Amino acid sequence: MSSVLAPKYKLTLGTQQWTDQLLRVELSLAAAPLIDCLEVRLPSSASPSAETGDPVELSIDSGEDEEAVFTGAIGAIQRGFDYISVTALNAGGALAQVRPAATYEQITAGSVVRSLCDDAGVDVGDLADGVSLVYYAADPGRTALEHIARVCGWSGAMARVSADNRVESVVVNATQAELALLYGREVISFESRKLPAPLASFTVAGESAASDSSAPEASRPTTDFFAGNRPAGPAADSRWQSEPALRTAEAAGTAGAALQRIYNSSRERGGLKAWLQPKLRPGTIIEVQSLPDGMISGPLWVYRVRHTMSRRGAVTQASFYKGGDSFDPSALLGSALSAIGGLL
Repeated sequence: MSSVLAPKYKLTLGTQQWTDQLLRVELSLAAAPLIDCLEVRLPSSASPSAETGDPVELSIDSGEDEEAVFTGAIGAIQRGFDYISVTALNAGGALAQVRPAATYEQITAGSVVRSLCDDAGVDVGDLADGVSLVYYAADPGRTALEHIARVCGWSGAMARVSADNRVESVVVNATQAELALLYGREVISFESRKLPAPLASFTVAGESAASDSSAPEASRPTTDFFAGNRPAGPAADSRWQSEPALRTAEAAGTAGAALQRIYNSSRERGGLKAWLQPKLRPGTIIEVQSLPDGMISGPLWVYRVRHTMSRRGAVTQASFYKGGDSFDPSALLGSALSAIGGLL
């Protein structure tokens, strides 16, 4: 690391603020249904007054950029002979502890997310409306966080928790990078992998294929889930999935397109290690410049991040999938319109 850069942190545990003395800070960020987790380790001589349930805030400074990166609450405190470890979770942890028993009618995926968050007592940020649902049963077989990931997935959206502890959902547009990193300057190591793509199509079978969620036939049982427009398959190169809650052709088409979009993107993936990059979070679109020939440089969309600060240095590790024109959100709309067109 350049000698002019001096990574710093500012951690608040309850009413105490820490700007030095910590032995290690590790923040893991991921999209739902995974949970963000902050772990900090202090020497045994430290005297934190915070208890479980107390608020936690963390901001980190790479020496070039300072960002608030985490807001949550203490979930556990562990003491050893030579250390004190504090683990904190954000709204994702709160949602993972709730197993709802609720039903909704004539609602969008975004409204389901909002309602589940309200019931769990967590705040929301920007939410994509997502698919329209005739009904949705949030049963106790899944946690609230798993239900949120499910309905957002049908809409092609990523559900995540923001740095200020608000649940948000966004349809990632990975056609253009928003952050450029340079190999040999910010980026320490980089690896990419290209995988075969044996699956040519994904089909989600709803349970009515109605043209509109308010149409009477959307609530009626049927044996023709595609309204006479049944696609080919299933087969070795065609994967089908049944989702009875998706009762319109548009919703089923969007869900199938979302699966296809993620699958195609995941065929080229990789990971990087960089000097501390506070701006990296799940959903960030990056490009990496000056890579050796043959490596994918971008745009790339990040789906998992880990920031680590210790006596050994301050680094960020990120996992990514390939972006580009094929990860344009308009592909979701096009598939939905195609599904509707088959009914006309």
